[in-house]
Amino acid sequence: MDPFNSVVSNEKFSKLTLNVINYPKSLEHWENIINYLIDEVSPINKKLDKKLYKLIVTTYESLLFNFPYLENYYIDYGLFEYKLGNISNVHKIFKNGLKVFNQKSVLVWVSYLQLCNEIVTDDKALFKKYEKAEQYIGMHFYSGEFWELYLNLIKERSISKIRYFSMLRKILEYPIYSFSKFYAIWLKEIDNVRDLKQLSLFAPRDELKKKLKIDIKFKSRKGPYLFECKKKLKKITKEMYSVIQFQVLEIYSLFESNLSIQYYVSPDKLIPTSEIEKWEGYIDYSINTRNEQLIEINFQRGLIITANYDAIWIKYSKWLISSQKDLVSAKNILIDGLSMSLKKSKIIKMLFDVLVGLNDYDSLEYILSQMEKFSINIVDIDDFEIFWDFIQFKMFLANNSLKSRYSESQKNSFLPENIFTLILNRLKYEGSKEGQLLLLHYLVQLQDKDNTKIIENKVFKQIIKDNLEYYINDGTFWTLYSQLIYFDPSSSYLEKRRSILNLWKTGVPHTDSVKELLSEFCFKYLPDDIDNLDDLFA
Repeated sequence: MDPFNSVVSNEKFSKLTLNVINYPKSLEHWENIINYLIDEVSPINKKLDKKLYKLIVTTYESLLFNFPYLENYYIDYGLFEYKLGNISNVHKIFKNGLKVFNQKSVLVWVSYLQLCNEIVTDDKALFKKYEKAEQYIGMHFYSGEFWELYLNLIKERSISKIRYFSMLRKILEYPIYSFSKFYAIWLKEIDNVRDLKQLSLFAPRDELKKKLKIDIKFKSRKGPYLFECKKKLKKITKEMYSVIQFQVLEIYSLFESNLSIQYYVSPDKLIPTSEIEKWEGYIDYSINTRNEQLIEINFQRGLIITANYDAIWIKYSKWLISSQKDLVSAKNILIDGLSMSLKKSKIIKMLFDVLVGLNDYDSLEYILSQMEKFSINIVDIDDFEIFWDFIQFKMFLANNSLKSRYSESQKNSFLPENIFTLILNRLKYEGSKEGQLLLLHYLVQLQDKDNTKIIENKVFKQIIKDNLEYYINDGTFWTLYSQLIYFDPSSSYLEKRRSILNLWKTGVPHTDSVKELLSEFCFKYLPDDIDNLDDLFA
């Protein structure tokens, strides 16, 4: 049996393929199949079967199409082609990956440049790549590895010592995580100075003379004078170090150390709201610096982690519109957000406003027509994301001035009756459809002072009335119901406590799994009622 058929006829491959087909938005299944294929063809070399090569390439492309923010897989894909000697493909993969991240992924850039050091022989072309990378990631908090590569490149491939020292001096001004390493290099270079003329490498002669009173043309006893000059350079270096150290420690203590996720998270995994709020705070801090390069770097960093949520997409677009007056870039960001965020209604509304501002009515009409296509057999559809996209679109039409194009009824309704009917009909499928508890979670997120009772009566109470055991026996349902009551702006704290305790007394099943989730809720929101909860489950 040839290598290709030996792999694809394997029972394990068939099972892995079936998992990907049934759950295309589950990253775990995609990782399993790509890892299986790579293991089967290892060690990778130019003798790889052509059919297997095409299969692996197709799998990588499909994986990155479904999950475009997976930085590591652009790197893995590029390395796969590198091992096969397909250099033009290596460049193409990394360039496509960098384009996805608006050129601001430090991880992809560093891996790409490391390969370029091996495969690009033209020094001028190589330096251009580094210059481009510097433009986009130079101020990234974790750009230290990039700067090390750049300095080593200058040492190895440039005859100009001034270029090396100018670059090192520039790095010293950036508040990056590994700043102290570059200060150590700078101080070591000062120690290595043996001649007054060498001091001109550290700063222009005029600047040395004006700011530090250093005259490199000094004619008297040069030994003691050189010692004093080096002492002055070290003093001002330590002063700079203290300033940068303060900035780095501030950024790290306020933001970086509190970020628990530094990578893309697939749609089937939830990110805590607190994590998104931390990124929003970090970006606000960056905006206050008025450094556009830093602002855009941190927007992109935030998007990589929170891509499946609408908050950073919207914040980025608002900044581009208000601060940069850049409607075109805002449009592009919102279109990317529309394709990746699970919550789309706010993105859609903002995108419509931007498209109208650009007089781009063709794009507006196209998006509207595409969204309307979701209406066919929407309740029966297996893909939860398509169902929720449709619901959000209908919500948008029901609450937006553009709704008049489609319907004149229920203009001021939070959710028209027909949308509630769709949601309840979907929920009645219970565990036979994916995303059911996530649907309840999203509904609770839509809560405000006017619709709390509507959501409670038409969804949560209806589920209990219909005795839908899939939800009733799951602690998540009761936690979400409790959250809905707790965050009702129209009720006092005591009223909320009383309502939640009555809810727990009358309907909650007494199982360990339910108690565990309600205990977490209690610790967070109702610490005074922990004993009451224990008594209920005693």
